[in-house]
Amino acid sequence: MVFGIVYLAITSHNRKELAMIEAGMNPAKKEESGHSKIRAGLILSLVPFGIFIGNLLAPYTPLKNDELGLLFAFLFGGIALVAAYFIERQLDQKKHDLLD
Repeated sequence: MVFGIVYLAITSHNRKELAMIEAGMNPAKKEESGHSKIRAGLILSLVPFGIFIGNLLAPYTPLKNDELGLLFAFLFGGIALVAAYFIERQLDQKKHDLLD
């Protein structure tokens, strides 16, 4: 079964590269939008902040300290992703306006 999974992964990767070559694209060149740094920065800063807020509010709720920290970590992680989406959309719009 492991051999089958590895075989499928390798063949699908090779098919993708062949399709890129047939389409006239360079498979060695990876296109990055640069937005992954914004997304990672927001996630890496807001998730620990959410854990901190959860730990601060733990004495005032019936939930355990770990549960509240995890809850706020997911909440602030989601907020970070939504904020990253709007920031990236705004940057793309500015880039599009400059090119026009």
